[in-house]
Amino acid sequence: MTVGEKIKTFRTIRGISQNVLGELAGIDGTTIRKYELGSRKPKPDQLLKIANALGVSINVFTDFDIETASDVLSLLFKMDEQVDMEIDGEKDSEGNLIPDTICIRFKHPEINSRLAKFAKAKKLQENLIASKDAFPSEEAFNKELEQMNETCEQIKQHLVDTNRVVRKGAADISVKVYPENK
Repeated sequence: MTVGEKIKTFRTIRGISQNVLGELAGIDGTTIRKYELGSRKPKPDQLLKIANALGVSINVFTDFDIETASDVLSLLFKMDEQVDMEIDGEKDSEGNLIPDTICIRFKHPEINSRLAKFAKAKKLQENLIASKDAFPSEEAFNKELEQMNETCEQIKQHLVDTNRVVRKGAADISVKVYPENK
């Protein structure tokens, strides 16, 4: 999904027009339109204004290339610094974690609730792929898979649509309040 498509998705979730988003962000509505169409790309300062106006983290508009174990571990270590999380699993006779059993849990109910919803969508996607042979044709399967992928993407967008602070030591704080629709 492009940055423009993400802007449009969150704007649509909010039920506001391009002009209203422009007003909230201090950017001309026609510029918002150009961003959504992909004919222009917002500069970082503009994107931050848009994210704030939509009440979402600027991180929802960025893509991370995660290719190596180092990339994954760096993100996990950063999360561990800032968010209460627990790494656990089964232990061997010496008390060491067995690598294939490691799981990560967050000590925040909102994160866990949203992850559970994502896991459910992901499982439905996996079940669909596993049932490929039950479809009458490759075309029917591909159509269903495309629809499922779109649904999963929409679910992910809704799940990241929160500004509940989950930083260590900050309990039940919401720092951004989305303005009423105009």
